Amino acid sequence: MATKSTSTKTPVLIVGGGMVGLSLAVELGSRDVPCILISEEETTATHPQGNSLNSRTMEHYRRLGLSEEIRTAGLPTDHATDVVYATRFAGWELARLPMPSTAEKLADPVQTAQTPEPIHRANFFFIEPILKARVDTLPSVDVRFGHRLIEFAQDADGVAATVERVADGERLGISCDWLIGCDGARSTVRQSLGIGYAGKGGEDETFMRGRMLSTYVDAPALAKTMKFEPGWHYWTINEDDRASVATLDAKGKYVVLTRMPPDEDETTVDAAAAFLGCVGADIPVEVLSVKSWMAGLALVADRYQDGRVLMAGDSVHLFTPTGGFGMNTGVDDTANLGWKLAAVVQGWAPPSLLDSYEAERRPIGIRNTTMSHQFASAVAGLEIPPTLEDDTPEGTAERERIGAHLATFTEEFRSLGIQLGARYDGSGLIAHDGSEAPADSPFEYVPSAVPGGRAPHVWLGPNDALFDRCSLNFTLLRLSEIPPDVSALTDAAVARKIPHAVVDIASQDVRDAYGVDLVLLRPDHHIAWRGNAAPDTPDRLWAQVTGDS
Repeated sequence: MATKSTSTKTPVLIVGGGMVGLSLAVELGSRDVPCILISEEETTATHPQGNSLNSRTMEHYRRLGLSEEIRTAGLPTDHATDVVYATRFAGWELARLPMPSTAEKLADPVQTAQTPEPIHRANFFFIEPILKARVDTLPSVDVRFGHRLIEFAQDADGVAATVERVADGERLGISCDWLIGCDGARSTVRQSLGIGYAGKGGEDETFMRGRMLSTYVDAPALAKTMKFEPGWHYWTINEDDRASVATLDAKGKYVVLTRMPPDEDETTVDAAAAFLGCVGADIPVEVLSVKSWMAGLALVADRYQDGRVLMAGDSVHLFTPTGGFGMNTGVDDTANLGWKLAAVVQGWAPPSLLDSYEAERRPIGIRNTTMSHQFASAVAGLEIPPTLEDDTPEGTAERERIGAHLATFTEEFRSLGIQLGARYDGSGLIAHDGSEAPADSPFEYVPSAVPGGRAPHVWLGPNDALFDRCSLNFTLLRLSEIPPDVSALTDAAVARKIPHAVVDIASQDVRDAYGVDLVLLRPDHHIAWRGNAAPDTPDRLWAQVTGDS
């Protein structure tokens, strides 16, 4: 058995090199926080998983200088992103949810009125290489793919981890101040801590509620086989089975989600036959890879933290892909956790700041998994009449009836309230001003400058968003024609060594959106405090927003 041959030390060890782990590494590396990232895989993902980067995720990537490059990945910018329901690809279209292309969204003032970054359709296995390429340029990040976590132990002073190189079994001891588990649904970190999940899921009942098969196929002939105009995401519905099919590159690559047949697994199932069943015609198809998974999950970990070990992403919440909330909730986790880790490692906030991570993010995990489960139940509960594919008046009537029902599923693919409406109203880090926040809705997002929520977006000029003026750290916005004196507030920040920027914006539109002359934004662009004059006790404010009160 291999033994430890070397050892090293780092402030932060990230376990997991998927979307969430890489996003956290970018957050830390962009702030010059030393960290090591390990991934059991030798490369970024090669099997497609997840197809939507929602507006909040894209805002985070814009803040990190990545959104423009990410928008070049996936579908061509002029490709339709319609959602299409059909009996089969060679059958009848049942309903269509028209969606603008990326180019149309970015050029439409309505689409960009509430966010500078409309939702982007691209599979995550196109995005991971972009994130890794950025991480590889950050001097403070040590990336080690092909390494797995074997064990760890913690005490009051830190965490001692044992890591194994997959290729040859050579072991490395890593001492860190903080260990972050971003290692997915079967998280070694979470299981080692004995932390369980609570929520709904695990039943093997029907499509999108039970054992599922994900198949990556190359089928260029599918586009010519379709009996309807192309889209982006297809749902085939017939008496034999159902499928979810997303186009990946507009060149013939697709990811296909079907129900796993009883008594089969990914080593025995005929994935090509399952795909051809939803096509309804015999066309050439190459199965590139398959992966089994469990649908219908809405699970959230009982805890997000145990001492010096914290977790993010699927390690603490599991979703069904309906709604596209899973990875996006994980990236939002990292935006919250990243600046707090930086603050603690760099010494301008106490370790107790990290206690706020679970307090702020776990309620969001519960909120988002609950809504995803509702969407999954709506899909799973759809009853398919046996005459749906009949070329008869009865079949036509059934197709019209089912199509009208499916046309109401629009919010599964939009849900702007889920994307932008997360609030931290119960957090001790938020300096509340007594104002009432908008009601939480998964469907509608109401911009609000009430402390605790995401800062409202305002355009200052062509491709010049208010967010673009903000720093990676705290930002104090001065929004009046004659900027208030904030010297006492900035002096208190300097005394505490809190990195911050003061940004003057003399725009009536911005002043109207925020309702006050001064606004303090956190590094994750949530509003920490607002007022018309600097507080009488500025040090107390900084203590509160950095968890030192």
